Amino acid sequence: MPTTIRLDPRAALPLHAELYLLAHDDDTGELLINQQSLAIGLAGALLLELSLKGHVAIGYVYNEFSRVWQPQPGRLTVCRPGPAGSLPLDDALAAVERTVRTQLSGDQLRAWLRSFAATELYERVQAALLAVGLLQRTQRRRLGGLVKTDIYLPVHYGYAVRARAHAKDAVAYHQQRGKHRHAAPDDQCVALCGLIAALELAEFLYDGMPTRELTQWLRHVVTEHKNPTITAVVQAVDAGRGDLAVAAMA
Repeated sequence: MPTTIRLDPRAALPLHAELYLLAHDDDTGELLINQQSLAIGLAGALLLELSLKGHVAIGYVYNEFSRVWQPQPGRLTVCRPGPAGSLPLDDALAAVERTVRTQLSGDQLRAWLRSFAATELYERVQAALLAVGLLQRTQRRRLGGLVKTDIYLPVHYGYAVRARAHAKDAVAYHQQRGKHRHAAPDDQCVALCGLIAALELAEFLYDGMPTRELTQWLRHVVTEHKNPTITAVVQAVDAGRGDLAVAAMA
């Protein structure tokens, strides 16, 4: 059965949940960036979770003859079938399986990100987080109380605070060349840093550092971690946002 999120502000959240929270205002629930851009980022986060769980290999293909994994940029390979642990992850894995079956050439990674993000991913992730109790629905009245609008807020502000702290600690660790009191950031934290940079969310970490400089440090965290899977997905998300911008100008 799909796992649920412990309702403890100190508990670790899945990568896609952390990214969702960081992309919304804590007090109003307002989306801080374009919804389509966030959908691309959420797709990247879910794909990285599948990779970290061993369900999907990104940028590699298995050579049956030599029995070794060989690098192949843009390639997706299903290593282990589901269930993957949650409804969003199960949906993402099923979509990867379809892409692998139907798109035998070209950049499967970027194609998958575009197609999966376009399947009302933002709304589906929001519904899943509501179902497990991370978000709560409330109503806001506008126009003198005549219009009611549903908004979605985290059940505890500590979740977003903790996610921001993880990213800022990762930057501090590299700024101080490993002398920071915390351990080196793990794969999920590095992935979060990369997605924050790609989606231009750095200013909402409320770090006090100039946004451009902080974004550069977040990218530096990814570069220094030297995980080709994280790098590939972050770059694909960045490129996907660029595709959206070009489409909007057309």
